[in-house]
Amino acid sequence: MMDARTHSVPTSSYLVRRRGGFTLVELLVVIAIIGVLVGLLLPAVQAAREAARRTQCKNNVKQIVLGMTMFEHTFKHYPYSRTGSLWRILPFVEQPDLGDTFNAAKHPNFDVPTESEYKWGYNGVLSTDWSNKDLLIEAAAAELGVFQCPSRTGSSSIIDSSGLSMGVADYTTPRIPALRPEGHPLYYKGGQPQMQFSTAMTPASGSRNRNPNNKGGKASSILDGLSHTLMYYECIGTQELFVRGKMAAATGGPGLTWAGGGDGVKMRAYHGDNLLADTSNSNSGKSNSTTTPNIPDVATDCTKMSAWEATIDTCGTYRSINHTNKSQPFSFHAGSVHIGLCDGSSRTLTDTVDQGVFLNLMLRDDRQVPGEY
Repeated sequence: MMDARTHSVPTSSYLVRRRGGFTLVELLVVIAIIGVLVGLLLPAVQAAREAARRTQCKNNVKQIVLGMTMFEHTFKHYPYSRTGSLWRILPFVEQPDLGDTFNAAKHPNFDVPTESEYKWGYNGVLSTDWSNKDLLIEAAAAELGVFQCPSRTGSSSIIDSSGLSMGVADYTTPRIPALRPEGHPLYYKGGQPQMQFSTAMTPASGSRNRNPNNKGGKASSILDGLSHTLMYYECIGTQELFVRGKMAAATGGPGLTWAGGGDGVKMRAYHGDNLLADTSNSNSGKSNSTTTPNIPDVATDCTKMSAWEATIDTCGTYRSINHTNKSQPFSFHAGSVHIGLCDGSSRTLTDTVDQGVFLNLMLRDDRQVPGEY
């Protein structure tokens, strides 16, 4: 008789071991939960990133106006913006090598300068035989973070009229407005001639030629107070045209370069539904005139698609800030742009600021208190 033990098999050998894992339903549930969490967190992450970019952009403006302040302390005058100002403060924004390259530029015939010899520094064109032309070409192509907004969209360099690559600048200086809003203290009255006032960098002599040796104004000329006078504002300087935050055309933007091209923007206001920044149907006005402008056309014709200058807004239908990067302050920060004041500070300015307030900020010697902004 066989021993039963010879036929006994451990009970566990008959059991199938089940491996741990997820079912398809469980996996889909987990994926759905992750998707919901990402959807909730992504806007917060994007908002945090934009806040960081906004802070960096505001700091860029501050570095620029501090650089201008140090330049004025060193040379007893500001740079003259129409011949380019950013390249002149390179040593003061931690770019000493580039600054040395620009400062070393000498033209062989500069003892008898002509208009063509003034091109460098005015629009960045290197059409003449500068002593270190090759170095200048290489330097001007640099894309400098301190001169570009991190929230920007568009080209960070442009090709100028002579075929050279130039680094874009997203900050510029204002130019004297030709027209003033009705009801503003500086508005034309009783046939009086247009009153001429100056921005921070306007030369004390009032001369506005393109001579790169022309000196800008002095801090002592800012009669309204350094903290009440605008020096720089944000404008996305790419060659692409942007309207209401979207690219409207591949060309038509301001084409600002830190090496001099386009510095000193003369401002324009645009009708709210002007989605191409069209200037063909624009209001008229008389700059540097001894007579009053065409008041009805300037002040009350609300059918015009654009208006000289940004200070015209009696119709309530024009936008002078953040409508387009063509001839006005413009940023990709929702509802605001950054400005730099002559006291070395930077501020965030809402794009709904009163235009009379903006005018008061723009001028250094109109003796008008800017008001709240």
